[in-house]
Amino acid sequence: MNNSQIYSAITEKIIANLETAGSWMKLWQVPSPVSMNGHYYRGINRLVLSSDPYKSRVYGTFQQIRANGGQVRKGEKSTIVVFWKNSIDQDVTTGETKKLFLLKFYHIFNSEQADFDEQGMKKIAELQNLVSEKANSDHLEAEAIIEGYEGRPDICYSDKDDRAYYAPVADLISVPDKKYFSCTSAFYRTLFHELGHSTGHPKRLNRFDGMSNSFGDIPYSKEELVAELCSSFLAGIANLDLDIRNSAAYIKGWTSALRDNQKWIMWAAARAEKAADHILGTSSSSAMTEERTTAEVVSEAPTLEPVCQDLPF
Repeated sequence: MNNSQIYSAITEKIIANLETAGSWMKLWQVPSPVSMNGHYYRGINRLVLSSDPYKSRVYGTFQQIRANGGQVRKGEKSTIVVFWKNSIDQDVTTGETKKLFLLKFYHIFNSEQADFDEQGMKKIAELQNLVSEKANSDHLEAEAIIEGYEGRPDICYSDKDDRAYYAPVADLISVPDKKYFSCTSAFYRTLFHELGHSTGHPKRLNRFDGMSNSFGDIPYSKEELVAELCSSFLAGIANLDLDIRNSAAYIKGWTSALRDNQKWIMWAAARAEKAADHILGTSSSSAMTEERTTAEVVSEAPTLEPVCQDLPF
């Protein structure tokens, strides 16, 4: 399986999940999946696993399951997860070094696809409890999320039924007052979308390729996807009602765009969760360390032959 095939497989899986769920937000609402080694799957891998039919949120490679007293049942189908690994390549003649990126993919199984001994079942129960505790601790109210965003831009609540936007040069968010929205949830989802954009500012995550992207061009569309995913993630955490914009036409528009640009979803998912983490003030270094950022370098990485091996975490 080459890189192009991996991009295609991941994109089609996300599109299938999105079409089934009918909402970006629903893809974030399920608790974070976790590996048998206690690491959370993040970004694109979380979206890949979001619509699995299993109640368990614990996953592992074939070898990880065996190492924990389990045996994958015959005929069970695996799911692909991916991440980028960087390495240094040195020219033996000149001594010059350059950084290379290798796309790795792994086949994992849900714990419900395997039979475990008593010790294995105990470990799965412990991991599932930790997942539930994390989900409960993430349920912050919308206003608390906004207030907790340290170093956030100024927010102007307009008294006009006008568009919402983030102005990078002024580092300012403008959003119509709540009274102009059909419901409170729609107001907060819109504000979360603009907060997502604001994390790209150079003094925050420095995500913008330029400050003057034109409406509808590729940089603009990619940034819109980041903000949309970030908004949906935060809306799920805040327990907001589903987005009325998630209509069939809206979903069809995104699925068409993703099929035409198969690297986008991997690129955007990593940045969207990083943006949400920045707004929430959460750290990836915790007792249960979260999975290494996936697809951070999708748009910059050279085309290298991917490697399939047992997951190292």
